[in-house]
Amino acid sequence: MTLDLTVAIPSHNDNGHLTRLLSHLATLKFTRSIIVVDDGSLPAPDHDTLIKASGLAPAQLILLRQPQVAGAGAARNRALLHTTTKHLLFMDADDLPTRELRALCRSLAQAGEFDFCMFQHHDSRMGQSGQWGQMAFDQSLWDKTELNHRNLSEVSTTDAACLAQTANYPWNKIYRTDFLHAHRLRCSDTLVHNDIALHWKSFLRAGRILSSARIGVTHFVTPGGDRLTNRLGAERLRVFEPLEEIALEISVENTQKSPYALAFFGFVLGLLCWVNESLDPSLRSELAQRSTAFFNRYLSRSMRTQLKQQRPDDWQRAAKLFQLTV
Repeated sequence: MTLDLTVAIPSHNDNGHLTRLLSHLATLKFTRSIIVVDDGSLPAPDHDTLIKASGLAPAQLILLRQPQVAGAGAARNRALLHTTTKHLLFMDADDLPTRELRALCRSLAQAGEFDFCMFQHHDSRMGQSGQWGQMAFDQSLWDKTELNHRNLSEVSTTDAACLAQTANYPWNKIYRTDFLHAHRLRCSDTLVHNDIALHWKSFLRAGRILSSARIGVTHFVTPGGDRLTNRLGAERLRVFEPLEEIALEISVENTQKSPYALAFFGFVLGLLCWVNESLDPSLRSELAQRSTAFFNRYLSRSMRTQLKQQRPDDWQRAAKLFQLTV
């Protein structure tokens, strides 16, 4: 029994890595369909060339193109609209699947219906020091749960709130396609920070969440260059668009006392401090003003007290940068 799976891949000026990824997918043989959405690449990839270079069957690969650069989020959303399989996995063009991912897919095919399954990954920055696995912060969150050594587990709400605070990647989860459609879950249309809304809303709306300690993907991080993730200008200020959406959803559903509320606002503290450190210095004053307004709008006094107690380092940094008080 195999999982009925599509792998969706946004790609921008990355034809070399894209071909490498497709070759690995052809070798591992765990996906029925592959959708590549080219995001304004020059030169654009060609379907026949990708088929010949990768060894995929021609009917297995769907190649779509956005003539103008719209970002990875828009590309993923377009791939979702063309997905016909029961399950969907997003991958970046420079990611690589592992054999563990194939084994996980076999297990999931017998696991019954689930909304999504989150799995572990290897970060290339760990490899630079001869280590294998996730970055220390993400791993520490897995370690706080009882899930870290299990090949497949059902996730409680408490453990899910812990895992939700990991880096908000779109490629470490296998989704049920109908779950995404039913809840209108999409990436943001921002060039950066486009995966925050998909990540958090998935946790907020899911019924059955599974997790796996299997390392399913190797993720490559390349500092510098012209990749969208390395942009440090005004586009970073659009981070408040998905943050506002999630904060409003938490408020409307009156879940301020749920584990997700505390987890989300703790995540925001760390994220905005990181944005401040990496942002163009000329924009830091505007970031501070907008961050202060965000926290004043959504953080109750009790939530501030809890954050100060449970995330003291992040609270102290944020309090200094954004004039936060209890």
